[in-house]
Amino acid sequence: MKVSMPSGSMHGWGVAGTYLEREIAKLPPVPGVTLHCMSRSLAPRTQEDWNAINIGYCFFEDNIEVLNFTREAAKKWDFIVAGSKWCEYQLRIGGVKNCCTILQGIDPEHFFPVPFPPQDRFVVFSGGKFELRKGQDFVIAAMKVMMQRHPDVYLSCSWTNQWPFSLATMAGSRLINYRHDEVDFLNLPGRCALENGLDPARTLVHPLVDNTMMRRLFSETHVGLFPNRCEGGNNMVMCEYMACGRSVIASDSSGHADVINPSIAYPLTRYVPMVVASGGVQSAVWEEPVLEEVIETLERVYRNRDELPGKGALAAEEMKRLTWDGAARQFHYIATKLANRAELARMQGA
Repeated sequence: MKVSMPSGSMHGWGVAGTYLEREIAKLPPVPGVTLHCMSRSLAPRTQEDWNAINIGYCFFEDNIEVLNFTREAAKKWDFIVAGSKWCEYQLRIGGVKNCCTILQGIDPEHFFPVPFPPQDRFVVFSGGKFELRKGQDFVIAAMKVMMQRHPDVYLSCSWTNQWPFSLATMAGSRLINYRHDEVDFLNLPGRCALENGLDPARTLVHPLVDNTMMRRLFSETHVGLFPNRCEGGNNMVMCEYMACGRSVIASDSSGHADVINPSIAYPLTRYVPMVVASGGVQSAVWEEPVLEEVIETLERVYRNRDELPGKGALAAEEMKRLTWDGAARQFHYIATKLANRAELARMQGA
């Protein structure tokens, strides 16, 4: 079984491709089958790797736009795997029947429970590439209020975004002022946080680091904040954070709904539908959190921080079910089933 995906340790697709290729290589071979990374149009990223049997793996957030491609994809692909139940639901609405959900895994060698830092300060972690969909404008607006109320509140953020067009979506925020920069875009997220009133002495802006180094950043914080408007997957950064024994304040919609619950997290529950458009054409409907609830939840966690270690321990235990070898075995099962079916059809037709 061939894996046609990017590889690397600096972005989600690269991490997923690296681990899936490694774990699938440990399993019995399934000739004639390729697992593909799918583009936004549900096409294979690398057409040259098209095989006798093809399985696509997809993550998307444009749930209106994707309907332009689902009918054709249903005919073209032997099977499509979604990165979340939310994505699978959108595929089924669009007419895709041969599909299921397989969540991304976590490497337990790099992400495992770590001790909490001292309680003399309250450090909130926010991660993910800086863009409107990820909701860092909510983080900035909420943390500005928290910093004004409490001198011991700090923000630790890992927001590097290597794609300027994605950064530019933050211009659509109604919560912050955003000045786009096509030249010094790697420093733009941190600069934006400070320009919108966060205390520079209490705002820790981290550069892009290797995925295996993230645990060190996590260990210096108390709780994660992920008020994302939409997630096509289970949010790898958030799950890795919880695997380190930390709880999160997070939206419980789209892909997040597959992994958080009140026993391990502080789910946000109030939302406003947000219509997303590109070039005047509607492309998605996301669920936007309510800023007041984000602030209220931060305040509640701040005042009850003694419950964080226990909640974090439960989160780490729950994240143990997300393994890359488990994901690989699910893909291998699908591949084997499709290959056996194709062989039976060939024999019957002979």
